Amino acid sequence: MTAIPPHIGVTGASGMIGSCLIQAILEQNPHAAVRCMVRHAPLQPHPSQIRYFEADLLSEADCREFVKGLDVIVHLAQSNSPAASDRHWPSDCAANLQTTLNLLDAIRSSGRKCHLVFASSGGAIYGHHPKVDFYHENLDCKPLSPYGIQKLAAEHYLRLGVAQEWLSVCALRISNAYGALLPPERKQGLIGVAVARHRACQPVDIFGNAATVRDYVHIQDIASAFIAAMGFPEIGFSSVNVSSGIGHSVTEVLAVISEVSGKQVEVRECEFGSQQFALTPRMILSNEKARTCLGWQPHVQLHEGIQRLWSASKQAHI
Repeated sequence: MTAIPPHIGVTGASGMIGSCLIQAILEQNPHAAVRCMVRHAPLQPHPSQIRYFEADLLSEADCREFVKGLDVIVHLAQSNSPAASDRHWPSDCAANLQTTLNLLDAIRSSGRKCHLVFASSGGAIYGHHPKVDFYHENLDCKPLSPYGIQKLAAEHYLRLGVAQEWLSVCALRISNAYGALLPPERKQGLIGVAVARHRACQPVDIFGNAATVRDYVHIQDIASAFIAAMGFPEIGFSSVNVSSGIGHSVTEVLAVISEVSGKQVEVRECEFGSQQFALTPRMILSNEKARTCLGWQPHVQLHEGIQRLWSASKQAHI
């Protein structure tokens, strides 16, 4: 079992992965102190080990205050998606890559070496390799969206920090995450949105081709990968895929939702929204490096994950 460092910082702590990760950290080490950078602290009660740090990554002063005394930082914060990142390149870069650079500069200025676990993207970084069955970490990265370009650029900055010896890094290239209900009007996150819409008796919008194949990995498995990466600081820099290693088409995903719910999912085909942004038809990530280097493997199969989500939706007000 990975030893949890005593002082942990998490950006993007209120998001889907962040919420699951914090719960997993405290389950494994009830004495860990977790500093969560958020714009607005939640009003509901929370464990005393969690300190919500109200701040903005666009503020260099906030970043310098946030990193003080931390042993490891998990950087999850991201305010865009692959398709949305194409709308206005300059503002999108400022809101995402600039924030990462502010955080890194704060670490460098602190004078204390830090271990950082970065939420990168397996789906957006690699681009399209039509002759590849399983995308692995040694492939050339040719992103097809500003989102992917930013993630790849961030990885290069992280490599530089490692080379300058004030940082150690594990960049987790995550495939398609699922495991939480998402707002029905959202246009990213097929499974979370589809379950929410189906529960509300609304048609599920399909953007692009329903034959598109993706690798879906549950947020509990993602959280365990982050925990494994926290205890892996001696690596210098490493990029590691976090995936199920199994591909499913949109049609197959909707068939599982229909089976679990006991009623057929209604589908509505929609325009994708950006002619410049093209979907890679098939992308499955190899997770062999994660198994070997991190001692990690996925446990939640797609059917089980969707069953859990459908059960959770019964308790939600959708």
